[in-house]
Amino acid sequence: MGLVGAYGSVGRQVALLLADSGRLRLGGRDRQQAEQLNRQLGGRAQVCPLDLWDESSLAAFCSGCGLVINCAGPSYRILDRVAQAALAAGADYLDVGGDDPLYERLAGQLPAGRRVLVSAGMLPGLSGLFAQLPARSFQRIDAMRCYAGGLGRLSNTAAEDFLLSLGNGFGQAQMAWSAGRLLRSTAPAEQWLEREWLPVAGVQAYPYLSTEQQRLFADLEVGHGQGFNLFEGGQLAAALRRIQGSAPESRHSPRNIAALVQASALDVAGRQPYQVLAVEIDGLSEGRQHQASAWLRASDGSRLTGSVAAFCALHWDRLPEGLHYAARVLDAVACLEQVRRWLPDTRVSLAGGLAAGPISTLEVEEGVL
Repeated sequence: MGLVGAYGSVGRQVALLLADSGRLRLGGRDRQQAEQLNRQLGGRAQVCPLDLWDESSLAAFCSGCGLVINCAGPSYRILDRVAQAALAAGADYLDVGGDDPLYERLAGQLPAGRRVLVSAGMLPGLSGLFAQLPARSFQRIDAMRCYAGGLGRLSNTAAEDFLLSLGNGFGQAQMAWSAGRLLRSTAPAEQWLEREWLPVAGVQAYPYLSTEQQRLFADLEVGHGQGFNLFEGGQLAAALRRIQGSAPESRHSPRNIAALVQASALDVAGRQPYQVLAVEIDGLSEGRQHQASAWLRASDGSRLTGSVAAFCALHWDRLPEGLHYAARVLDAVACLEQVRRWLPDTRVSLAGGLAAGPISTLEVEEGVL
């Protein structure tokens, strides 16, 4: 397996989890950092210097790999560059990001018998997968609200990727889902959210409907669906508001990237980082109206993203052939169980007494909305 972006925060987690699964090839521009990671792995991997913007370097890296895993970013700038090199080398492809722009570029291009999985991280990926668990106990879903966000410092790459995603197919602010179509959200543009699953008294919530949520709501035939981005601290949210008011072509400028990184650092200063995914459902369950909620809280989004990608790689042969979004083909229960084993500080609650299958290692906590 070839791992692109191996010594980044996400790639490092993937490498640590896959080191025992077979020969791992570590790729990155800085050979010294890749060698340092390999020493941490006990020298079990192969280090292969890689400049993903050099076609010959990328082709050489992918040559001989059965599966190429891309953890490099920004994914909205890389797009299908690594994917096409992997496919040309005869390899399958797994991307922790990519999202709709990558999916659209690869649709209809895969040779028979090949597998490509995109959006195989925390958000999107686990966010869409996790929301399916409480939904299983409903015969009809009248309303579903999905929440994602938290508190953590952004890297330069993550900040640039976030800004590149604005207006680029990832989702839309102030939009909602109703009866199978998009419409303007009636929720306030900014609101103070208080829930028992938040580690603080309250956070800022902004209506934002991602394309992953649109697929989720369509698949589950949700009557009314809404997504919310969560921010604690206020600095990052304020910086984003300023940037979104600027011209689209300048939003991902070095100045704005630096502003996002600095704002996230100010928010997290002296506080405990966390990322939360949550879902609330109203609908028909066992013949009566029912409300339920579920939430997942982790300390590090990068490690959570890497863990989801590693799970995909370890179960690769069980996945269907073709091009897929991770949330549509992964086993939700098995993925959550494995994530909990790898990241025991990750808390998961399925409230309201819902049992979404034999979830042997998950905490099941009662709760109300």
